[in-house]
Amino acid sequence: MAPLLEIDDLDITYRTSSGDLRAVTDASISIDANEYYGLVGESGCGKSTLAGAVTNSLDQNGDITGGTVTYRGEEIQDYSEEEYNDEIRWKEIAVIPQSAMNSLNPLSRISEQAIEVAEAHTDWSEEKAVDKLEELFGVVGLPASRVHDYPHQFSGGMKQRAIIAFSLLLDPSMIIADEPTTALDVIMQDQFLKHLDELREIRDFSLLFITHDIAVVFEMCDSMAVMHGGQVAERGDTTALFDDPHHPYTLLLQRAFPDIRYPNRKLEGIDGTPPALENEVDYCTFADRCPWAEPECRERAPPTEVVPGDAEHASACVRSDEVATLAARDLEDVDDDHGEPAGADAGADRGGDESILSLRGLNKHFSQSTNVLDTIRASVFGGEQDAVRAVDGVDLELKENQIQGVIGESGCGKSTLLQTLMGKYEPTEGEIVFDGTPVSSFDKADWKEYRRRVQIILQDPFNTLNPHFSVRETLLEPLRIHDMERSEERVLDVLEQVRLTPAEEYIDRNESQLSGGEKQRVSIARALILEPDVILADEPVSMLDVSTQASVLDMLNELTDEYGVSMLYISHDLSTVSYVCDRVNVMYLGRLVESAPTMDLLTDPKHPYTRSLLQAIPVPDPHHEREWAELPGTPGDASDLGTGCRFRDRCPDRMDVCERMPRQADVGDDHRAACHLHYEHGSGDDPAPTAATDGGER
Repeated sequence: MAPLLEIDDLDITYRTSSGDLRAVTDASISIDANEYYGLVGESGCGKSTLAGAVTNSLDQNGDITGGTVTYRGEEIQDYSEEEYNDEIRWKEIAVIPQSAMNSLNPLSRISEQAIEVAEAHTDWSEEKAVDKLEELFGVVGLPASRVHDYPHQFSGGMKQRAIIAFSLLLDPSMIIADEPTTALDVIMQDQFLKHLDELREIRDFSLLFITHDIAVVFEMCDSMAVMHGGQVAERGDTTALFDDPHHPYTLLLQRAFPDIRYPNRKLEGIDGTPPALENEVDYCTFADRCPWAEPECRERAPPTEVVPGDAEHASACVRSDEVATLAARDLEDVDDDHGEPAGADAGADRGGDESILSLRGLNKHFSQSTNVLDTIRASVFGGEQDAVRAVDGVDLELKENQIQGVIGESGCGKSTLLQTLMGKYEPTEGEIVFDGTPVSSFDKADWKEYRRRVQIILQDPFNTLNPHFSVRETLLEPLRIHDMERSEERVLDVLEQVRLTPAEEYIDRNESQLSGGEKQRVSIARALILEPDVILADEPVSMLDVSTQASVLDMLNELTDEYGVSMLYISHDLSTVSYVCDRVNVMYLGRLVESAPTMDLLTDPKHPYTRSLLQAIPVPDPHHEREWAELPGTPGDASDLGTGCRFRDRCPDRMDVCERMPRQADVGDDHRAACHLHYEHGSGDDPAPTAATDGGER
């Protein structure tokens, strides 16, 4: 049977003011009917450009300069926009875009947007379009009555499902999902993937899933292709590429990706960055990053050749048949026996005996109203406005030379916690104690010293460096502010520490001359150069490619020991937290619901929310059958939390007693959980728990 979509030797070129840029070179993939196909690679590898050629949506300066795109046996690469809209768009190929939750028009009802699509591409009546949307809402688990709502009336998870329903509106044969989970936390990603997986059982369509997350592809897709520098490095059955990779990039990409089952496995970073693809690309674009490159890799583009014994598996590498041997010789063994986690001993906490930073009943509440009259009325006539309890009663002890993680979904309060620690917000209640002194007693000089000794690494390396400063100026500036010695030797030394070597080549570069990973290393160097006692790291690798994440995580681990610094590491991704943290705190709607040494938390989670977070993490192994997380809905309103357990409305173990706030209970060696399941009830104000009988979620 002929494939549904076939891309053959495709070249795509962008015209720029500095010359032509070859974004895709000789790319070939084919996707069968009802097949889920993954397209994986780092930022800028050409994934989205390849999809743009299929959807007739390349930028105006982009052209298909070679090869063909064939859909249902007909070449479509030269279709005009009118031809494509009439014959293909929505009816045959639909798209789930990046930032899918923001792609609905906030000014129109969902049903009105469906009618607009149907009118543009079919002769359907308005009634038929709405009926079809109601049917699809049922398919994705949304009430049909909600089709007339506005997007702002939907939660994030509901918007995801609405977008999936939209993509199926005109019964397309193929859906292209372009990085649909990139902006989602792990729970929302799990819900999105679950709906896509369930759809394949009840609807006939193919899926082209474009992502940098190889774990999601291994979990969701039948076949896959790996792209680097505009070239398809390897393609074939997903299991074949996992079990027997024949391109160095595929192998190293797998080894760079965290696996929650093996938190102590060494992550293999991939040095360097893809080349600037100017003019003809007549060489292997991975050659300068490949540990096994030969001279001929730089002299010609490697041919794509079929792997012996598997006609569907092909690799573009002149040493394709040697990859397994080279990896066995030069790389450390990876524990892949699918047995018990190979993580660190739970007792291996590197922290000292003394606390450097203590949080004692810390609260940060915000007023909901921005109306001045409401504020004056409340202050004059009494009465409290409902407050958003972003941080609500947090107790935490960060020891010297210890890394602790704080994890949770978007909106749980972890970033507000960090900003309160930095002094951006004043606590509503509670106390922050630094090195034995409450910060509430600080004067101006104390605050300046505190801000030297407590440094922050921000999430977005692309917007945290001054574009007008060189690396030298970026690192000298904090020394000037804090009246510390400003010497080039000091700058060069810290650049070496963060592995920007040779440092002399980086010191005079501007921000625009650095890759994303290099920018984040400069941000880390800027924090370290002040010799801090504590670093607050706000999702420091979430915006980096996985190949860069690995080396930055490894570096953070080593630098903590070298500098004797403590770190509070904020993230929604427990798989990366597990690689660097001695202890993990789980946060939900402003409160810590579980706290434990990392390996205790991973191997024996006590709180139902922690179990859901672990269950929701994709595993980069197609042989592993992961169950979907049992966590319906989204976190509640932080201004209307009631008096009970914050998690009760989503908890699979809900009981009557959950209408009362649980206390922190000791559930193991230095392991605490705020859950009624884990302590005795029955006296005073603490009634014995009974199963919920009020129709609540079980």
